[in-house]
Amino acid sequence: MFNSTILDVAVGLLFTFLAVSLVASTVTEALASAAGWRANTLLAGVKSLVNDPNFSSLAKDLYNHGLVNPGGNGTAANENALATKPSYIDPQHFAAALIDVLKKSPNAQNQVAAGIQQLSDPQLKQTLQGLWDRSHTDTAAFQNAVAHWFDISMDRVSGVYKRRTQIWAFGIGLAVTVILNVDTLHIAQSLWLQPMLVQKLGTQSSLGMNAAVSALTNQDLPIGWSAAVLKDRLSSNLGIATAVLGWIITAFATLFGAPFWFDALQSFARIRGTGAKPD
Repeated sequence: MFNSTILDVAVGLLFTFLAVSLVASTVTEALASAAGWRANTLLAGVKSLVNDPNFSSLAKDLYNHGLVNPGGNGTAANENALATKPSYIDPQHFAAALIDVLKKSPNAQNQVAAGIQQLSDPQLKQTLQGLWDRSHTDTAAFQNAVAHWFDISMDRVSGVYKRRTQIWAFGIGLAVTVILNVDTLHIAQSLWLQPMLVQKLGTQSSLGMNAAVSALTNQDLPIGWSAAVLKDRLSSNLGIATAVLGWIITAFATLFGAPFWFDALQSFARIRGTGAKPD
């Protein structure tokens, strides 16, 4: 295909990693949606941010506010009573909701300052008091400061969510590689000995999970199980060890994500049918 065996092997492996990554990411996303991972991780992050692990005070008031949880009924007495949980909260909406929650003293000269003083948690009280003082008691400036504080804190929550999904993506990727016998070492060896296999690779610019599995199984790549494969590759300790190593390499490749492998494959083989990607 490229008059270079090394490039042909690279393209074959990149295509394999792309297809397996698409399957793993699709299954992971389906699990995340079904189990509400994003919403639950965000809720845990908000409870940690406002030091309300039992969802009994400030976190509960925030999640009953329409700006934070527009799908809720605003009357949840505990975490289990939440009708819906948002998967994303706009920083400005969170800040505005927090200010509304703090305004519980209608007779106070400055309701926000009075609300901060009534907080029972000393750490949260110190944090918000510092933001209020640095805002020079200006409510708009305080709202921006709280929004920035929330945004930075959610970066850490995003990191927790990403690590969790990567663990699941690796596990799912490993399961896919074993079920389909997608052994990186064996594929690389076969492509090296038979570079013509690369010419049969598809040129899809986008793939779904079913298309990805079909692309893998219909491109004559050395994957899948048969009696001959079981006898040839799993009949010795060395064959088992190399197969396990090849599966693990493929599974680790899924952690980079399908977009990474698509871009890498594009740099080798212009798989976009419309030509170069516009600036």
